[in-house]
Amino acid sequence: MAQTTSYEPPFSRSADANKDHILNQLTTCLKAGDLVLEIASGTGQHIVHFSKNLPDIHWQSSDVDLVNYGLPEVVANNQCANLLAPLSLDIASWPELNARFDAVYSANCIHIIGSELLAPYVAGAAGVLNPGGLMLLYGPYKYGGEFTTQSNADFDQYLRSSNQGGGIKDFETLDELAKQNGLALENDVDMPANNQFLIWRKTS
Repeated sequence: MAQTTSYEPPFSRSADANKDHILNQLTTCLKAGDLVLEIASGTGQHIVHFSKNLPDIHWQSSDVDLVNYGLPEVVANNQCANLLAPLSLDIASWPELNARFDAVYSANCIHIIGSELLAPYVAGAAGVLNPGGLMLLYGPYKYGGEFTTQSNADFDQYLRSSNQGGGIKDFETLDELAKQNGLALENDVDMPANNQFLIWRKTS
C-alpha cells in the first residue's frame, strides 16, 4: 500500500503571533460582502485565518512569487468558499485586475520593500479600490523621522543589513502618497510589539 503524507503548510511565527490582533482590527472596519485583496500573502497564514473567522467577507490572496511559500497549495488545502485562488501581483508593475476591491490589506510588507516601491504600492492600491474603499497597513513606522522605540531602531538596522532597500518607513511619506492618490487617513491604531494598524479611505 502506498504511503500517504499529510500536508504541512509553511509556518511563520510572527504571522501566527499577530494574526488575532490584526483580525480584531479587520472586524471593526470591514463589512459583510466586502472583497479584500491581500498584498504579499507569503505563507498564507493571515488570509486563511481571516477567511475562516470572517466567512461573510471574500478574500483574494496575492504575491509576487507564488512558488516560494507554495501559496496556491496553501489556499487549495483550506476549503473556504470565500478564499479565492491567489493572484501573481508585482507591486512595481500592477497588472490589470478584473475586480475592484473594498479593501487592500498587507502586513509587514512596507518595511521589507525598497523606498522606490512605496509610490507604486500606494497608487496601485488606490487604483483597484472601490469608492469608499480602504487601504490597510500593519507594521512598524517612523513618525517625524524618529523611531517609536529603540527596538524598532534596532530592527531597522537589521532590515537594512539583510534586505536591499528594506527599512522602517516614515508615516508622513506614506500619508502624503495616500493624499496624492485620493486616500484620506481614517485611523492610526497602536498595536502590540511596537506596530501600527493604519487605515486610509478612498475619497476620490
